[in-house]
This record gives sequence, structure tokens and C-alpha cells, in this order.
Amino acid sequence: MNDNGGGPFRVGLLVPSSNNTMEMDFHRELPEALEIATARMFLPETTKEAEIEMIDRWLTPASRDLATVKPTVTVFGCTSGGSLFGQNYDESIRRKIEEETDSEAVSILSALSEEFALLGAKKLAVITPYVQVLTDAVRDSLIEDGFEVLAIGGMGITDNLEIGRQSAEAITAFTKKTICPDLLKQADCLFVSCTNLPAVRALSALRAAFPGLPIMTSNLAVINAVRRRHEKNGGSNSYSN
Repeated sequence: MNDNGGGPFRVGLLVPSSNNTMEMDFHRELPEALEIATARMFLPETTKEAEIEMIDRWLTPASRDLATVKPTVTVFGCTSGGSLFGQNYDESIRRKIEEETDSEAVSILSALSEEFALLGAKKLAVITPYVQVLTDAVRDSLIEDGFEVLAIGGMGITDNLEIGRQSAEAITAFTKKTICPDLLKQADCLFVSCTNLPAVRALSALRAAFPGLPIMTSNLAVINAVRRRHEKNGGSNSYSN
């Protein structure tokens, strides 16, 4: 694995090309001392077929591009892409990234496993911006990882730019409309999926709407995973959120 030799902690970020949220969240939420380098994987729309092509065709060259900056850790920034064929598929993506970048790879699914363990969360309520086939893949991957999905609903959006334009009010309203209040009371955590959905910026509104319920998002989970690795590397442990 890459050794920065006492230099800056560098994060490699692999994002779908049409994602316009994740980089902003990383730059906003992570300490300025961390260096962030991004490579994009071509994705014209958020569908199963497009995500399979993104991973098969563009994951390796994008990882090779990131390898040239010698990242300390590399993030695979696509929740539904990693979920397409379950946990083993997500693990195979991480292995491929590690082989190409010589750095530890963290995916959204692996970061979620860490976060839910820290929260002690076993029963989840989930919302996504995806079409049904991708929403089902996220549900099945979470179940495979040992979690009970009490309820899940997807917005049905395939235009990734439209996903990135969703407001905090829209995300909160969809959650209220989609997840039964009785199930929310039983849930250990509300998980808002997708790295392009502006869910980190919607956290205040969601917490106000669902007081007392822990809320996790794709980007917050992996940002926290990066923070922990930065701290282990000797970085500051003073963060927001």
C-alpha cells in the first residue's frame, strides 16, 4: 500500500461522471489538510445497464489515473453500482481498485457496515432516488450483510443530474410519504442512499423531521470512514456532523 512518508493524507475519489454532489461533500466535510483527487467513470444515466458498463469499462482506467497521485485511500463512490450483484461483487470492485492504486479501497457498502456497527443498528428504513431494480439491489445487499430492511422506497429517477438537484424539502417529503411512521419507530437508523443525492446537506431537515432517529447517508458513511483512517494515520479528530 502507498506510504506518504509523512506527507499529506491523500484521498482518491472514483465517482460516476454525472455525479455533481459527492466531490462537494468531500471538500466541505473533510479537513483541508487532506488532499482529494477525483477520477470520473462515464455514466450517462442511473440504470443497471449503464452502471454495469461503467464498472466493466471505466473503473480500471479511472483507477489507473488515480494511481499516478499515489492515494493513501481510494473511495468507490457509487452505492447502487457496488450493490448490483451483492457483497462479493462490491468486494471484487474494492480488490480491483487496490490492485490498480496500491491503496486501501473503501466502498459505500463497506463504509456502511462500519457505521451501522458503530451505531448498533440492525433494523433499517431506507430511501433511494433510484428506479426499482437498483433500489432492490441496495435492499438485497443490506440484507446479505445481516441487516433487516423494515421498509425501502425509491424515487424512480434515472437522470443523475436530476438526482443531484433534489432539495432537502423533497428528500424529507419523500421519506414521510414513503416510510410508514410505525416502521420508522421500529428502525434503528434511517439510511438515505446514493452519493449524488444531496442528503448530507439535507441532514438538518431530516433530523428535524425525525427527531431521535439516527440518520446515515452514503456520503456521510464514507466520509466518516475516511476520517477514521486519517485519524489512525495521525490526523486531527476534530470534525463536524
